[in-house]
Amino acid sequence: MELTLHGLTIFSFVLMCWVVHRTLLPRAQCVNSSFVSFVQIGSTRIDNCLYESRLSLNSWLHPVPAETMRLVRRLEVLEPLTALFPETRPRVAVEVRQDELRMFEIGRGFIRLGQEWLKEPLQTQRALIMGLLKRDQPQNYSEPFQLEVMTDFLLMSVLSEYNWQDHSVRDDIKFSTSAPAFVNYCKSPFRSLAHYESCALERPDSVDLQANVWGLRPLLAVALWRVFDQATVAEKFKAMQAIRFGHPLPPIAALHESSLAKTVTWMHDTLDEQLRALHFQSTEDAIRRAFKELEIEAPTHWELTVDLTNTPAWKEILKQFTTWSRIRHGERTLVFTPEGAVALPSGLPVAWETSEIQSQKHILIACEWPKPEETILITARHFFARQSCAKVDEVFWN
Repeated sequence: MELTLHGLTIFSFVLMCWVVHRTLLPRAQCVNSSFVSFVQIGSTRIDNCLYESRLSLNSWLHPVPAETMRLVRRLEVLEPLTALFPETRPRVAVEVRQDELRMFEIGRGFIRLGQEWLKEPLQTQRALIMGLLKRDQPQNYSEPFQLEVMTDFLLMSVLSEYNWQDHSVRDDIKFSTSAPAFVNYCKSPFRSLAHYESCALERPDSVDLQANVWGLRPLLAVALWRVFDQATVAEKFKAMQAIRFGHPLPPIAALHESSLAKTVTWMHDTLDEQLRALHFQSTEDAIRRAFKELEIEAPTHWELTVDLTNTPAWKEILKQFTTWSRIRHGERTLVFTPEGAVALPSGLPVAWETSEIQSQKHILIACEWPKPEETILITARHFFARQSCAKVDEVFWN
């Protein structure tokens, strides 16, 4: 009897040590997230750690490959949002598709995401934020445009993501470097993963009734962030409370006329409505500051515009301009090439009508002088012309 009791004591002690060990041991085969309920990758399902017992032997009986868990870890990126949504439970299911690498589908409480997107942390965060907002506040985010504007605003204001696709939102997102036309938006590094399939179409602007303002989506999000960044602590708190509790957001109207003046008016009215919905005060003063910082004006003003459409050496000249513009970072340069206009120093593609552009200095560089009607006519204070057919060996635009 004494030996039996001694054996039971040893067994109980070992069992207690094992329980303590299992309790303290980091769980390697579950999702550590306040928002993702489970991840489905192929036939493998990885549940949230909240829903898995620490004493479970599942990790021993059914081990998950290390590569699969590396994909899961890339989805554990939203924890800073717990301060904004402290009462949110893990209720967003994520399916990682290995057969459709660039897939993106969002619904009420689920996201289907192509595996290739997980290599881009910013796009992964975008997808998860969109899924979270659509799951918790469907009344506010039924329209994709509103959903993406708020997603990018949260990327900046809460997650402190200011560099998108190697571009700084502080320096590179301006009104003049926006691309309102959807076909130009598809070339932009600021576009969202949600438009990957649409942008692969021959006519991408045919798939969305708001196609002519998608290029302004990053600009609107940055405008909201700039106002938020300069607001008082009380205003920031009210704005975050409005987002947390899902206060009604006004629908963003479509822009039916693409003229520059109408675009500026649309930007003003839309920003004003969004700021009021987030309980900002003195919205007119805030908008005026944001407009100045983002250079929202009609027409768009440039220090320098260059016409390279009539010289075979245009690629080399553009390369020189790009290097030169990085040194003179504060000056805006617009270069017209045979493949479209490029804004420097950002290198972003833009497409403004010539009537919407005013320049301090306009330069025509051509091999054979074109007829006047074949040149790009820009309203400018100074005009210069240079004949160039072969290699350019000097910087002459200073």
